[in-house]
Amino acid sequence: MKLVFIGSADFAVPSLESVAREHDLELVITQPDRAGGRGMEASYTPVKEKALELETPIYQPEDINSRDSLERISQVDPDGFVLAAYGQKVKKEVLESVEWPVNIHGSLLPKYRGAAPINWAVIRGEEVTGVTTIIMDEGIDTGPMLLKKRTEIGENETAGEVHDRLSELAGELVLDTLAGLEEGTIDPREQEGEPSFAPKLSKDDGLVDWSLRSMDIHNHIRGMNPWPGAYSYYNGERVGFYRSRDLGDLEGELASKLPLGRGSGETDPGEIIDTGSIGLVVRCGDRTALKLNQVQPPSKCVMSGTDFVNGYHLEIGDRFTDTC
Repeated sequence: MKLVFIGSADFAVPSLESVAREHDLELVITQPDRAGGRGMEASYTPVKEKALELETPIYQPEDINSRDSLERISQVDPDGFVLAAYGQKVKKEVLESVEWPVNIHGSLLPKYRGAAPINWAVIRGEEVTGVTTIIMDEGIDTGPMLLKKRTEIGENETAGEVHDRLSELAGELVLDTLAGLEEGTIDPREQEGEPSFAPKLSKDDGLVDWSLRSMDIHNHIRGMNPWPGAYSYYNGERVGFYRSRDLGDLEGELASKLPLGRGSGETDPGEIIDTGSIGLVVRCGDRTALKLNQVQPPSKCVMSGTDFVNGYHLEIGDRFTDTC
């Protein structure tokens, strides 16, 4: 099949490699180079870096829906295109320029339509997720479904770890999808069930709400890892959280191991209730507790909770807060 690949982020790279290996890949469309870093030097998208390695023609429009973009695609005259993690909405005229406008999405549609499906699946504590291929329409991830592939989410897995596994699954699923379309063995079908949504995240979304139960905060921390990163404030300074463990209800055996014993549950959310017996433990909402395994103080590398306790001389009764 003669194809154009459209993508930008690293999630799309395994799919690009699959398409290039098995099909006639005529063109890669990706976002323009952007200035970044301390030197504000132009940086390539991960898809562009891979396309250069594959020696595939590259096109980087500011607007994929422009007249110039349509003309560039028409010059190739592809049978279809494969889109993954591109970062720009594609309009009807572009979609109708090919027979098969295929999109690869990192969720089990119609759940988690939108820009950050993997993060939100982890944040919401989902136990299963996957990838879905669809025929694109003008909606946001609303087109008819083609194929799905599922995978479990571990209780301590981060969004970054799930992302890497899903990107590999996407590279496999796209080949099955294209083969089915060529052979006529796949019938696109409308999405069924109640949709949910996964809006784009910002750095502000990482702020921890200590009034939530420990499991919800644990899911929040791993869902924000590696970006935008969960955080709170200690003595007016921002502290990042990267790994945690849900300890659950502050009762029974857990309470007996803590310095304050059953009194641990009478503390306030965000209050540190252990610095050594179990580790760096924080009281959460509804009389629950969370252990912080990996933290990052300002201008420091990520360190263990124990190293943070020792280096910053944390004491029981100190607090993490939501303001600096």
